[in-house]
Amino acid sequence: MALGDRVYHFPNPDGIPDILSLLPQGAIVGMESTGVYGRPLAFALHRAGFRVYVLNPAAVKAYARSLLRRAKTDTADARLVARFLAERHGDLPPYDPTPDVLYQVGLLVRFARGLTAQRVAVLNRLHAWEYAWPQGLGLEVVASVPGHLEALRGQVDRVALNMLRSDPLGWRWFTALQSLPGVGQGIALTILAYSGDMRRFSSARAYAAFTGLTPKLYQSGEIPEVGRISRMGPPPLRAAFYLAALRAREVEPYADLYGRLLSGGKPKKVALIAVANRLARHAWAVCR
Repeated sequence: MALGDRVYHFPNPDGIPDILSLLPQGAIVGMESTGVYGRPLAFALHRAGFRVYVLNPAAVKAYARSLLRRAKTDTADARLVARFLAERHGDLPPYDPTPDVLYQVGLLVRFARGLTAQRVAVLNRLHAWEYAWPQGLGLEVVASVPGHLEALRGQVDRVALNMLRSDPLGWRWFTALQSLPGVGQGIALTILAYSGDMRRFSSARAYAAFTGLTPKLYQSGEIPEVGRISRMGPPPLRAAFYLAALRAREVEPYADLYGRLLSGGKPKKVALIAVANRLARHAWAVCR
């Protein structure tokens, strides 16, 4: 931690009380986002009354490149974050903790996705073994692993649903999202897990930008303008809206948008992404 001209080192999370006692009253604190590992510190700082900024590592890295920085150490990184915060904090949104239920649901949904990936990996391994040893290994316990993982995935999803039921706001958002075409329980869970508190987005446009489904334009000199989606948000969130768009393109008002883009010569995938973008905006609207 860089404070003034000095840099301090504290263990996480045991050093959190020492950090709180060292910081002067009214201090502005910046920290790079580190997923679950940084949440205890950010939450403790916020609860203690400090203004906290959880910084996007990509933004800090780009800032470091702009300074032509060569050093990459913990001390240098702490000073870099302090300098970045001093210059940019006026343009950054302060940290606002995600409600506990939504945070826990997010952890469970991510864990469930991991179980699905492991199940696919095991199925691929078993398929490869059929070629390596056609007679079969005779290990029923190995063959039963995919089924166990699938059952565990179902249990985790049920726990996540029960958590949402216990929270009036989370359950209202969950049911409201399912009013959108193509959004069932699984996609609604994914949207809530990777979006967090929908109230932190000031507009539908801001939320769509968070999903990474908004265009990123590039133009220089006489080079033609090229637009692709920014892909700045969580990939599973974009995938959820894309899957929902496959169904939404068949019903209004999304069918009209999809048809107009195809008639204008746009590829099907581009039209689908536009529908996904519109769905993301409507998802923000129904959760307000």
